[in-house]
Amino acid sequence: MNEPTDRRRFLARSGLTAALALAGLPTAQAQAGDADAPRLLVVLLRGGMDGLAAVPPVGEPALAGLRPTLVPAQLLALEGPFALHPALRTAHALWQAGQLAVVHATGFDYTGRSHFEGQDVMQSGVMAPYTSPSGWVGRAMQAAGLGGGVAISIPMPLILRGDPGAATEYPNWMAPPRPALAADLQRLWRSDPALAPYARHLAADGASGMAGGRPLNLRAAEFQEARSPASLARLAAERMRESAGPRVGLIDIDSGFDTHAGQGADSGPHAAKLQEFDGILQAFREGMGALWAQSLVVTVTEFGRTVAENGTTGTDHGVGSCCFVAGGLVRRSALIADWRGLARDALFQGRDLPVTIDACAVYARVLQRAFGLDEARIQAEVLRHRPHPLLRDFLA
Repeated sequence: MNEPTDRRRFLARSGLTAALALAGLPTAQAQAGDADAPRLLVVLLRGGMDGLAAVPPVGEPALAGLRPTLVPAQLLALEGPFALHPALRTAHALWQAGQLAVVHATGFDYTGRSHFEGQDVMQSGVMAPYTSPSGWVGRAMQAAGLGGGVAISIPMPLILRGDPGAATEYPNWMAPPRPALAADLQRLWRSDPALAPYARHLAADGASGMAGGRPLNLRAAEFQEARSPASLARLAAERMRESAGPRVGLIDIDSGFDTHAGQGADSGPHAAKLQEFDGILQAFREGMGALWAQSLVVTVTEFGRTVAENGTTGTDHGVGSCCFVAGGLVRRSALIADWRGLARDALFQGRDLPVTIDACAVYARVLQRAFGLDEARIQAEVLRHRPHPLLRDFLA
């Protein structure tokens, strides 16, 4: 890999703010009893979220020396040596309400530190990059019988692939095609099996007069706001709280966590991305209403950042990070960590937070609770993982 060239290409794509996908529509047989079924929102934090910034171990004596400019001053108390970044105020309110679990020193059994490989791994759940055509959420939906999902995204995100009946729909908030144009496209495309389904979607949009459930006359500023992470979380909640609506949502935040320089502490680029995630939590909790009690929100990132800050007051690609699990299905707030400390001999290759709890085991527990799948079936069909005793009972 040509790392400088690939990094430039990676950063060039970071102008996108966020994307939304919804999936896991219950089968016709299951819809009647699914009004109170669990809902799952997965939040992809691309770029490698710094777990030591989001949840700093301020009780570690070595932290200040390793990160002289990166430790926030206005921290929110958790438990033990850990605190929460001040941008995560909604997360802290959920902690106080008993609805937030933080799993620290977690990650995947992938140590290559490449965004491209790491993001493939975090979506596929397979530790050999580019070897799986499906994702761990998609495989779980298929195993649970949540077929016919609609991913409101182009292309279908890898993490949701796995259900051969799934489709895609683009949320552009633009006017649908005129009925005559839709009819022409159906006529032109009906003999092509790859294009015919899309013509039917265009015709449906034309009949409804709406696209993605949004007004058609949005100004540019309103359009940008409609694509913000918080707005997408509100839209996800609007759809997911319907009794026959999607059971799974995915919000994909761009690569802004890749803070090699000028990362900041209380404020700065990394804090701004944490604030976006906090806005997702707030908007989704408010939007779900009473169904928040049946909901889970879980974060995924490809890797963490180096323990020590670099010469440009940033952090480089690392290994271990942390994971947030929030919602009414969290049994009680908990800081879950098989913590080894920050001494050099405790770090991976003397530089990175080691992975002491397999992230795949965290997601396996979430899938057990959200989809009712048992451990053996998840291991065999969905997500190979190393169970950890600390994860045994953190979900209700």
